[in-house]
Amino acid sequence: MKGIFNRYVIAKVVLDFPVLITAYLCAFFIIEKSTDSIPFSVHLVFISTSVFSWYLAARISRLNTDRRFNKYAEEIIFIGYTILLFAFVQGANIFFFQLFLYYNSSFFYDYLATLFAILFLVKYIVRKYLHTFTNKGKIFERVVIISNAEYANHFFDILTRNAFYGYKCFGALFDSSEGFDLCPYLGKTDQIENIIQQMNLDEVVIALPQKKEKEVNRIITVCNQHRVNVRIIPNFTHLTASPMTIENIGLIPVISQQALPLDEWGNQLIKRLFDIIFSLLFFVFIASWLFPILILLVKVTSSGPIFYKQKRWGLNNSHINVYKFRTMFYQAPTSRADGSFMQTEEMDNRITSVGRILRKTSLDELPQFLNVLRGDMSVVGPRPHSIPHNLESLNVVSSYTLRHIIKPGITGWAQVNGFRGITKTNLDMQNRVNYDLYYIRKWNFWLDCQIVLQTIINLLKGEDQAY
Repeated sequence: MKGIFNRYVIAKVVLDFPVLITAYLCAFFIIEKSTDSIPFSVHLVFISTSVFSWYLAARISRLNTDRRFNKYAEEIIFIGYTILLFAFVQGANIFFFQLFLYYNSSFFYDYLATLFAILFLVKYIVRKYLHTFTNKGKIFERVVIISNAEYANHFFDILTRNAFYGYKCFGALFDSSEGFDLCPYLGKTDQIENIIQQMNLDEVVIALPQKKEKEVNRIITVCNQHRVNVRIIPNFTHLTASPMTIENIGLIPVISQQALPLDEWGNQLIKRLFDIIFSLLFFVFIASWLFPILILLVKVTSSGPIFYKQKRWGLNNSHINVYKFRTMFYQAPTSRADGSFMQTEEMDNRITSVGRILRKTSLDELPQFLNVLRGDMSVVGPRPHSIPHNLESLNVVSSYTLRHIIKPGITGWAQVNGFRGITKTNLDMQNRVNYDLYYIRKWNFWLDCQIVLQTIINLLKGEDQAY
């Protein structure tokens, strides 16, 4: 199975060529219905320059990187990004070769739109085709992990439950066989060479403590000799909120802790402009007609104020007032007899009939765009929790307060990955925080676009945890 996913990436690259030609033919003959007599050489020049421009843009944007672990929304964003780059390069080619003598601007826009539509469909089909075979266990990469029983069992469970990752863990190597109740125990680490040869491995994952440096180096040497890929899982949980890169000082590898992306004023400006423009567009094109309907429904179906205002923690734990459409009966209790915070649960009798619909569709959150315009919140960021919920999580969830080093958001990376709604255990909250911290250290403009797009997709599909 070695190289199976490399062939998948190659197939994605090769398929772009017929897509470019198909998009050109559709735009020219079907959409534009052009009857102009254009020499064949001109068609050839346009297609040739398009192919060059496209593969240059795709190379810059890394469009065809293997993204089978990520949601399709990310690929959609990269398709759009690549088409923007392509438009600039191909536009320059049109001017340089004076192709504007034969093509008008409406054709070029039709060509770009058609290209996006066909790429969207083709890459979705290829992705689903791959996922179908990986889910059925027909194609996979062979992996073993070198780690203790606790981590190996966890790693094995993740790959087993997420077959679409395209990995199959055949077992673990470690000095002791104790505790391997889920992941098969294959033997001690000095047997790595025999295991590689017997199982024809694609990858070896190493999760060993730093004190076993010599052992790790020996394993890496063996893997290199057999051309087996190595992944190392470092134990640097205390650096979880900061991006890290590996640099070299001479021949010595050094892990550098870098500033967070949103520490840079330029990135802060981009994010703030995105928040303002997106929010204004929302109020002009959606809130202008939707809010009067929702206000009427809330007012008619239950007594009390239309909006619900709640203090929550914002940037650097500062208190902010977060606005929502009221979804509970007026003055419904928010804490239990023992003083603990009451999270909203499924079939919660405090929720009104209209409120249940608003929560299910997340329409109750829309007034928070006012918070975005005020600068209290961002469109995308860690979701703000109630203050009692924060206080309960402070001492039981690792790195909890680090999620407040940026502005909270209406939607977030944790929410689009399924961690929304009630948190029944501390592990649920820890997972949510881990996703928030990932977002903080990996932020970029395109990630925000991806999260917004995935949020819209999730709303259209419906979410089980929304109540």
